[in-house]
Amino acid sequence: MSGIGKDQYNDVLIKQITVDGKTMAVPFDNHGWILWENTKVIKDAGLDPNNLPKNGAEFIDWAQKITKDKNGKHPNEAGFDPNNVDVYATYWTWPRFTVPATLWQFGASVVSPDGKKATLDSPQATAAIQYIKDLMCKYHVMNPYQPGTPYGGDPYQANKIALWWEGTWTGGYMRDRPDVAAVTTPNFINSYAPDGKQAVKFDSHIFSIPTGVDPKMKQQAYDMIKYLDQNGAYWANSGQVPALKSVQALPEVQKIASVAKAADEFNKIGRTDTASPRFIEIQTAWETAVGNALATCDADVAKALKDGNATIQKILDRP
Repeated sequence: MSGIGKDQYNDVLIKQITVDGKTMAVPFDNHGWILWENTKVIKDAGLDPNNLPKNGAEFIDWAQKITKDKNGKHPNEAGFDPNNVDVYATYWTWPRFTVPATLWQFGASVVSPDGKKATLDSPQATAAIQYIKDLMCKYHVMNPYQPGTPYGGDPYQANKIALWWEGTWTGGYMRDRPDVAAVTTPNFINSYAPDGKQAVKFDSHIFSIPTGVDPKMKQQAYDMIKYLDQNGAYWANSGQVPALKSVQALPEVQKIASVAKAADEFNKIGRTDTASPRFIEIQTAWETAVGNALATCDADVAKALKDGNATIQKILDRP
């Protein structure tokens, strides 16, 4: 598309939508996970919301000071009741974003970079999913596993969650709840990794034009796409990040705190999910495997991931 260079878009995203040197689509936005930080919950625990834990070990220590049961007991105190938790340090959210981000932080992945080998059973991947499970079952600082797409909106609003991994689209939730927004700071998602490695998953709504379109109509489509991208500041009101970096930098976009923070996060540590023509099958397989690993506290993480890995490898090996 003439007039807009590829360097105006997130380079990780452009790479993922480029095949054999040809970029196959035009991004409209960037959207995905950011951290919604409840400063009231953190301050009430006597902690500093401007000094969050830097790695997985620090997080567990910090999280135990936040989490408390109905009687005010913390998980590292005698008498703590894990079946009646009142405030959680963090919340199990949509695995489709939470799991890839955690895997990447641990240096793991679902498949190899060349897309030929399933890697869900690697030691790094097993450590990543075991860490999530330990947050739930050993340290009790994350709510128990829920299948599907758990949503923490109600407990967050009730000041029952300190750090909430959720989407950029939560900007609308905050806009409708000014009292909640007043005690919330958007931030980069925190790292669970032992070494503090940062990574976050983001996606994009993209434009593409089918082959065989009449040249006149194709030009009209190009003109429309260019107009929408260059006027993406309006779309930022939804909480999503405009795709064009020049639009991200506009004052009216930067004044939306969550959008400004998400743009910075995606540009610095953002990654996109597995690129494959069999993406949906692979996604279903790893979601099933991780669900099996977390479903109960006595489930065998290594076995669940090994079984899932075998399923993914079969998908990859098909002609």
